Amino acid sequence: METTLVPFQIVPLFRGGTFDKNYNTKYSPFNFPMPQGTDRVKLVAVITGHGSDNNNCAEFCVTSHHFIVNKKINFTRVFKNAGTALGCADRVPEGVIPNEHGTWLYGRDGWCDGQEVIPWVVDITGALKPSYNVIEYFGWFNNTDPNPTRDPGLIRMYSYLVYYKYLN
Repeated sequence: METTLVPFQIVPLFRGGTFDKNYNTKYSPFNFPMPQGTDRVKLVAVITGHGSDNNNCAEFCVTSHHFIVNKKINFTRVFKNAGTALGCADRVPEGVIPNEHGTWLYGRDGWCDGQEVIPWVVDITGALKPSYNVIEYFGWFNNTDPNPTRDPGLIRMYSYLVYYKYLN
């Protein structure tokens, strides 16, 4: 008999915002029970950076986004492509539209002109307890809280827990 893994519940987690010294202060730990019948849990996030402060954040700087599960395991998304000279130009074969605008060829924080933003999906099942769990989030620039001196950028982020079960 073949089984199929299907989502049965989606829970919103954290949203982005202005990427400044207060960015991480608004995120409280998210406590959640494991729903009965859960076979797998995935963290799903869409994250992009926009704007340009004195550090070129959040569009042209490398940011990292950390989801800590049960104070033990750090699931991290880093946009190393941001700020590179040809970061988006090199991705034309993947769907980036060439010559979209004047700066289309530079690497960006989680996106490129004309290309869809692909959700980051991570299976976190192994980090969870069968009963009660907690997930925390923070975003960094240069391995610390962002702290621009002018014109803070914006992190557009939507993150979710998606619960799956096997159907027979």
